[in-house]
Amino acid sequence: MTLMQFHIYSAVLQMGMDVWALMPDKPQQVEEPLKVLWLLHGGSGDQTAWVRDTRIEAYASKYKNMAVILPNAYHSCFIDMAMGQKFGEYIGVELPRIMRGLLPNLSARREDNWISGFSNGGYGCLHVGFSHPETFGAIGAYGAGDKADADFSYRMKDKIRMFGEGDIKESQYCVRKMIRELLLTDRPKPILDHGCGEFDPWRNMNEMIRDEVQGFDGDPYQYCFTLIEGDGHTGTASGALVEMFIKRMQGDE
Repeated sequence: MTLMQFHIYSAVLQMGMDVWALMPDKPQQVEEPLKVLWLLHGGSGDQTAWVRDTRIEAYASKYKNMAVILPNAYHSCFIDMAMGQKFGEYIGVELPRIMRGLLPNLSARREDNWISGFSNGGYGCLHVGFSHPETFGAIGAYGAGDKADADFSYRMKDKIRMFGEGDIKESQYCVRKMIRELLLTDRPKPILDHGCGEFDPWRNMNEMIRDEVQGFDGDPYQYCFTLIEGDGHTGTASGALVEMFIKRMQGDE
């Protein structure tokens, strides 16, 4: 694949932002618009993390009809922060518009746009995906729990900056609340793919989301949960899970 590096201006964030893109070497040979995987990094990562820590480039190159967009969003959890900038709007609204302008062969169809991430990016892709189900037809969240279940007792300043002073479970930042509330609307329901490593220290938070979604009648999110045996909160686990997600979305299961 071709690795492209962009430095764009975000009007939402009012600053320059780095974005990487993995594109097919010969996109002109693909008749249909390219399917797009929007891939979000973990809390200590940036736009380079997936390329450095996983086999994403090698695996994505097996498919000639897709692009991978790798944004940087710093330590934002990819949300509109309570006391900070609107990274959720940037990722969910502004960035797709900008990248489709720069790369016109990217598909705008929701069924061709999948958002995925690991760790903080896993939470972020859940929040962005369920905030914008008209934009993203599928979500692949890995090593990803709900921040409403996280322990902020030793870092309350971070919690307040990101999510405000109230109970996250009662706020717009609670993913399980978002998932439940979407069911009460006529908005489209994204496919939800989810997983973590067997020894992930936040496995219980992943399983809380799993148990909630598996309790819905009729499987409205076409939910799939995968546990990577013998692994933890690592690049090898997240890489394997994203590869399975791509395979599923490409209809190659």
